[in-house]
Amino acid sequence: MSNFHNEILLEGLFEDGLEQSTEQLAKALNLSIDALGTRSFPDCKFDGDNNHKILFTGYEIFSHEELAEMYANKQFETRETGYA
Repeated sequence: MSNFHNEILLEGLFEDGLEQSTEQLAKALNLSIDALGTRSFPDCKFDGDNNHKILFTGYEIFSHEELAEMYANKQFETRETGYA
């Protein structure tokens, strides 16, 4: 498949990720949830949606948008294209 088609697929998967809650994304990515927050940090912004929290896991902090991007990449890498 061309890069253009791959970009369209990735964008769709990213949008799917944005529609999920932070808890759903963490589960799909096999990330433990140590805490969830709504306070923004300089490198991690809260977008104001109560379903889109900031995830604290181990020593890492992820915004909802970062999790959606990770989700899209994981789904893209493991998807079945249907092409032989």
